[in-house]
Amino acid sequence: MKRVFLPYNEPMYSTYHWMSCAGIPAKQNPTSDNWYYNNTVNWRCTRRFLNGYTSPELNLGTGITLDLPFLNVLCVNMRLIRRCPIEIIKTMLDDGFYVVFHGVDDFYVEGKSWYREHHFSHDGLIIGYDDEKEVFSIAAYDQRWIFTVFETPQQGFLEAISSTCSVGDYGELQAVKAKENEIVELDLEMIYNGLSNYLTADLSQYPMSCQDIVWGVPVYDFICLYFDKLDDGSIPYERRDNRIMRFIWEHKKCMLGRINAVEIKCRWNNNLSESYKRVVEKADKARFIYSKYSIKKSSSSLEGIQTILMEIKDEEVSILKNLCNKLKGYIDG
Repeated sequence: MKRVFLPYNEPMYSTYHWMSCAGIPAKQNPTSDNWYYNNTVNWRCTRRFLNGYTSPELNLGTGITLDLPFLNVLCVNMRLIRRCPIEIIKTMLDDGFYVVFHGVDDFYVEGKSWYREHHFSHDGLIIGYDDEKEVFSIAAYDQRWIFTVFETPQQGFLEAISSTCSVGDYGELQAVKAKENEIVELDLEMIYNGLSNYLTADLSQYPMSCQDIVWGVPVYDFICLYFDKLDDGSIPYERRDNRIMRFIWEHKKCMLGRINAVEIKCRWNNNLSESYKRVVEKADKARFIYSKYSIKKSSSSLEGIQTILMEIKDEEVSILKNLCNKLKGYIDG
């Protein structure tokens, strides 16, 4: 009986499966953090929640497996392998590839977030298997809505693939492996441009009458508007997006790592990164308050989060403007 378990390291972002599906394999490249520092400065949301949608769709706009140039990604459509997916998944893992899956029905995947509750064509990452126990090891959100690694029966996973394929919803398997020897350099000019775009975006650019994408610092204001709609009931409590504050916290943790990496590369003192730690701490505090709100509805919780978000916004803008000024001087030489 064979057992394979590929290395698991905490990804830079795990708020959404599509982020972690790239981020876990990426960690096998020792310079992968630099890609995230270069490419994920900015963030975005949409304004669709102003007119009936129930999520602000807060994300990076990048970070799927195909975005990371140091990842080898081999794709195969479920339609072509629906009669033999288990052996193909094992072959990928045997060859050292993580397996990203799309279009697999959560209802049949034991341990996953919607198991036996809701038919949902979903994704995740397979990092191992055990033939004796006849299970796969999956990195995904479990039934407690905690991102973790858990085991699920291979037979149930096969049922989950068959379920979506039977209604013509053909997903995909991706075999993903990092190019461990490909060096990703920290790109100071790219970071400077990203920070400039993040900071110069203005709320006046984004009227309430539109529903498209918002970029940069104004995202804070729209997230506060989202909480207003949760508070007044125009977005139902049971339809709330539970992921918002986790993503904000992860974005701030990455920003802290970015500032620290820039300080080291430029041989500066660590004053900026030390100051920015307060931003991360406040984001973590707001995340904790929102998790309590998700258990027990409370208007005061939302008001507290909004206050913290505006504090984070002001502190972050001040620190990042200083960072931009220093970077410009360094780049211009």
